Amino acid sequence: KQRKKHGLKAAQLKISDDAIREIISLYTRESGVRGLERQIGTICRKTAVAIARGERKSLSLRAGMLKPYLGAEKFKPESRRNTDEVGLVRGLAWTSVGGEVLDVEVAVLDGSGKIELTGNLGNVMKESCQAAVTFIRSRAKALDIDEQFYKNKDIHIHFPEGAVPKDGPSAGITVCTAIVSALTGRPVRRDIAMTGEISLRGRVLPIGGLKEKTMAALRNGVNTVIVPADNEPDLDEIDPTVKSALNFVLADKVDKVLDIALLPKT
Repeated sequence: KQRKKHGLKAAQLKISDDAIREIISLYTRESGVRGLERQIGTICRKTAVAIARGERKSLSLRAGMLKPYLGAEKFKPESRRNTDEVGLVRGLAWTSVGGEVLDVEVAVLDGSGKIELTGNLGNVMKESCQAAVTFIRSRAKALDIDEQFYKNKDIHIHFPEGAVPKDGPSAGITVCTAIVSALTGRPVRRDIAMTGEISLRGRVLPIGGLKEKTMAALRNGVNTVIVPADNEPDLDEIDPTVKSALNFVLADKVDKVLDIALLPKT
């Protein structure tokens, strides 16, 4: 469509499948295709100008050749973690441009029981953090955590990329896992991601946007995704390629989440 619009023949401009995927991941990232069409239009326009000036007869565009035509990358390539870390958990979020991996970091310091929340959080997400702390307090002994931690420890919960507003309850189990990891010193599996709301009694409640979230998990090298048991019917809507590549764990209680996500203390 864009080739025809810019007066180009198929032989004059070829864009490989790898180049298309690179445009999507590094320059557009949206739920539709308008952004992709605009970027391809830019390539067609610059190619047509180059051909008209006699600078080239044709262009065969492959991955790694986009920068001269589209400029600097708008999105960074997805990073893959190399180690299992304490107090760092991968959550999954839904945004207007699709699914995203949302890291949650927790630091525990000697103090007087203060809870610090940073990362440009909305009220619902702040309440979700409070619910996670209350659940952990109620289960401290069973989790092998000092029952006075809420008096003698300060807990800092941080969501990176502070310029981006964040809200919603679906990071509840992610926050809970990160706090338990930080308080116990148990590392979190690096190949795992999760999404789910948490209740005060430790139930894992359903969330939305599962299809988009799982695509983000696959992009980031995640092998196992923990989702609420009540979202089991939504698994049928997930792309078959994504579904076959990921191991899905259905959880109705936070205890199951912690058993799967946390490794023994080193």
